This record gives sequence, structure tokens and C-alpha cells, in this order.
Amino acid sequence: MDSSSDISDNLSDVSDFEFQFISEHSYQSNGRVVPPIVDGVTHYDQNLTPAHKYLGDGLCETTGRTVFEENITHTLPVIFLRLNLMPGQTLPIIARTIDVKLLLKYALSTNRAFGVSYKLNKKGKQTFGTIAEVYEQSIDIENSQSFQVKAMGHQRYKILNITPFPESNGQSIALAQIKIIPDTTLTRPYRQLCLHPKNRNLRHNDACRKKDMWQTLWPDWVYTQFDVNHLASILTKKIKILYKDVKVLDDPCLLSFQVLRLGIFQPKQVSFLLGIESTNLRLQYEISYWNDNQAMQKFICNGDDCNAVICDMSSVFPMSPEGPQGTYCNSWGQIHDMITVTDLANNLSVIVIGRASTECCWFPGYKWLIILCPCCQSHLGWQYEASENSSLVPRIFYGLSMRAIKPFFEWNNTASPEELNQWL
Repeated sequence: MDSSSDISDNLSDVSDFEFQFISEHSYQSNGRVVPPIVDGVTHYDQNLTPAHKYLGDGLCETTGRTVFEENITHTLPVIFLRLNLMPGQTLPIIARTIDVKLLLKYALSTNRAFGVSYKLNKKGKQTFGTIAEVYEQSIDIENSQSFQVKAMGHQRYKILNITPFPESNGQSIALAQIKIIPDTTLTRPYRQLCLHPKNRNLRHNDACRKKDMWQTLWPDWVYTQFDVNHLASILTKKIKILYKDVKVLDDPCLLSFQVLRLGIFQPKQVSFLLGIESTNLRLQYEISYWNDNQAMQKFICNGDDCNAVICDMSSVFPMSPEGPQGTYCNSWGQIHDMITVTDLANNLSVIVIGRASTECCWFPGYKWLIILCPCCQSHLGWQYEASENSSLVPRIFYGLSMRAIKPFFEWNNTASPEELNQWL
């Protein structure tokens, strides 16, 4: 291992508090040292995670909800966070920087809504995002050096035009002219062919469906490829094979967003899929991409020219009812998109930094340590351990930063990397 100054170059997204113990403690770990289990077992309450208790108890709930009308132009403050917010996803924020404070105060003074986009695309590419609405906030935001909010993702949008944000010279926030992307789902297409639709159950069997096909010149598969429930069923089976511990959502529209939070798709692909209006088409793209990447089984390091194997995708598991991938904020206001896994690769001896701490821990009852890739020394995420006197299970798990990892592909004979990204 090189000097601590070499390590610090790879920890730009880690707070000063997290980094303060680096010079004191730095050692190798294979991720297999598990704290002992005391008498009795207490399973971690996953409902504690989306509550984001580390933000403090001084938050008050807001009332009301703003629904933006479709087919007209709206003006909205937008922040570019290098993450893709999904509808229904919680976004915690500790506002410390000037730009974040300006944006949130602007939103709270109007309708409590602001846009979240990964980045502002150029060269004629459309920029998409999700509207976040604040539902909890600090009581005194005017006289505090920092304040906290919780926001929830709702409607999706596309940016038509942007202007600089008032009183800000930063590039991370802007005022944008947006248009709402409607949620469109094509129901069972062949039900329109049925002579007596009221007498048919929504779950009528294949025999009934084939009889409906007799009334058209088109074969059965033409309609099946647009059947949203059939598409959702295919995608559900694929998710369950790769992620055995992940609870799959039943609603096809929500499922099409859930699969985007499993680490399979790259950020630019997620941004593209967020901009698709039709649930059916979004599911088709996701299934097609999955079929072309049947060999993806592992996450590898995203560091420059590293590609060290970090873990198997089968080790992904949820520590929140929202799923295995979540968004969290550290005490310095840095927002992290993270996915939780049970184990790392067997031969991976990650570099563990600092001493275990409970400060601003995203999972109550656990202590965290920073972990680095042993090959390139880039920041991978965090190791979480249950307290010594606790009976919590799991005893140990890992949170991997979505910026630090990427899926590993073994190209087959029929698909090239260019073909797999042809729809981007």
C-alpha cells in the first residue's frame, strides 16, 4: 500500500469526518471477520432505513402534493447530482453548500418541488430527470448553517431549456423549462379482439387467448410482445434468477423502475430509460439488454483500468423495503447512491480505513468503515458491522457505491458492445 496521500487522491467523494482516521488506522481485510452473535437473534428492521434517522429528530412534515400538468411547459429548479432518482425513491439531503441551500430555499418558498437529473446532456441529446417533492424539512432553515430535508421522487420530465440559477455561478443547479413525461401503459392488446370482453377474466388462460387470435390475421406472438403482463413476467423471472433475495414488485410500471436500481444498467442507460413514456417499451428495452448480457454475474471495480472483481451479483440483498439500492447523505452533505451486498469476492482483500464509527450511520445499530479497492485504491464503499453487544443480523454486510462498480460482461458471439448500446 502506498502512502496516505496516494489514498486520499481516490477519496474525493468521502467526507472529512470519514477520512480523519486514515493516518491512524489502515489495514487489510478479506471481509470475513464477523462480530460474534450474542444470545438470541434480532433481525434488522428494514423500515428504519428509509426513515433516515441520522438526519435528526427536528424535522416537520409538510402537507399537500403538487401534480404537474402534462402537455404544458413548467419552470422548475433543477439540480444535477450525478444520480438518477426513480419515482417513489426517497432522497435525503443535508444542505451545506451555497448552491444546494439556494435551490432548496427556492423550492420550499414555492411548491416544495425541484428536479433531479444525472447531468446536463449536450450535443443535442435530451436530458431527463425526476421531480422530487419535499415531505419533511428542518424547522428553522433561514438561521441555520445547514438544514435537512427528505424528498420523494414523483413525476418524470424532460428539459426543454435552462437558464442560470439566480445568485449562483455554479453549474450544478439551474432554472429549467420542463415538460412532464406521461406514464403510458398499453394493457392486454388482444382483449380488444374479444367478442364478449365482460365475460372474460383478466387472467383468462392461453386457450381463451388463442381463440381471440382467430379473429385476426396476425399471429399470437405479435400481440404477446406488447403484453405488459407477459413482459413483466419475463423480467421477473430474470431478476429472481440473478437476485434471489430481492422482492420483485408486481406492478409492471414500478417493476420497470425497480430493475433500474439493481446495478445492471449504467447511468446513461438509466437516464435514457427514464425518458421513455411507455411502460411496455421500457420493459422491452430492459429485457433485450438483459438477454444480450446473459453472462453478467459479477460487479467489478470502475476505477481507471482496474476491473477487479468485487462481488457476485447474487450477493445483492435489501436492507430497506425500497430495495437493495438506496440514496443516502453523509454529515457533510455528500449524497451517495449505494447498493448493499452480503459478501465480497472470496479472494478480495479490501483496504479498510479508519476505526468503526456509528456517527451518521445510515443503518441504526451498525458501525461503518470505509473500504478501498486493493488494486487501484479507489473508494469502493463501506463495511458495516453489528455492535459487539448487539444480536442484530446480518452481523456484517457491505455498501458499494454505484459510482465505484459496474457490471461485468462476457461478450457472446452474436452481440458486440456497440450493438448492446445501439439504443442509447
